Amino acid sequence: MRIHHLPELDITGMWVVAIGVWFHIFAHLVRKQPDMAMQLGEAAAVMMVVVGGYKILNRELENIDKKERDDHEIHHEDHTK
Repeated sequence: MRIHHLPELDITGMWVVAIGVWFHIFAHLVRKQPDMAMQLGEAAAVMMVVVGGYKILNRELENIDKKERDDHEIHHEDHTK
């Protein structure tokens, strides 16, 4: 039986830790290897655009599916009356 439990991490806390680690790595690269820092920044930007774009498209597809289901239910109710 465990006495101590690790706290459950929320998504905001995980993002804050990840960004803090990223800035720590980035700050050291800027001084020592500026080219590598630029590549890291560009890679992070691409990943953020891809992940953000995916989330936006996924949300829009969910909205379209919901609207189509609602329209189908309304159309179906009109024909059954």
